[in-house]
Amino acid sequence: MPDPIEGGSEEQGTAETPFDPGDFVPAVAAEDQLEAQLLVAACEEANIPTILQSARSGAVGTIASPVEGYIILVPRGDLERARKVLEERRQALEADPDGAARAAEDEEAETEPH
Repeated sequence: MPDPIEGGSEEQGTAETPFDPGDFVPAVAAEDQLEAQLLVAACEEANIPTILQSARSGAVGTIASPVEGYIILVPRGDLERARKVLEERRQALEADPDGAARAAEDEEAETEPH
């Protein structure tokens, strides 16, 4: 007879937790939400999973970080590749700030329900 504890925890673990966020590490910080979204999109295009975390998350973050900021987390194994992708995207954004605004508008239009 299978051990009910083992069977139950396996099923619950996979249903409630699709991946272990403990394996994610900070790759880059973004100053504002627009930059963060564009950098996350660059990772998604490169098939790199991301977690976008606000520097002001929770009560301590609000006190410790009065200015809004974002941290992009990626899997530890993808860190080097992610940093390269993020640096390339950041350089492109700095070279063409108007293009960045258009890209953000296009991305928003694609994600809105029709």
